[in-house]
Amino acid sequence: MEDLITLLIEPLVSDIKKVRIEKQENGQNIIFNVFVPKEEIAKVIGKEGKMIKAIKNLVKIRAIKEDLFAHLEVQEA
Repeated sequence: MEDLITLLIEPLVSDIKKVRIEKQENGQNIIFNVFVPKEEIAKVIGKEGKMIKAIKNLVKIRAIKEDLFAHLEVQEA
């Protein structure tokens, strides 16, 4: 699922290598912490949070297909 998150965030940031994704698993629950540089975080969140909502929805859809529950958090690196 990290590949999906990377694929969705890559066009939004100038350097994907500066973005770090951490994964915490607890049974069927998965929490993804995405660390984005301070100057890029606004691009990832988007106006009124629309971009991050869309990314979260796509991640949740993929998790449902894999019989999992996924939660995505964006944090400043």
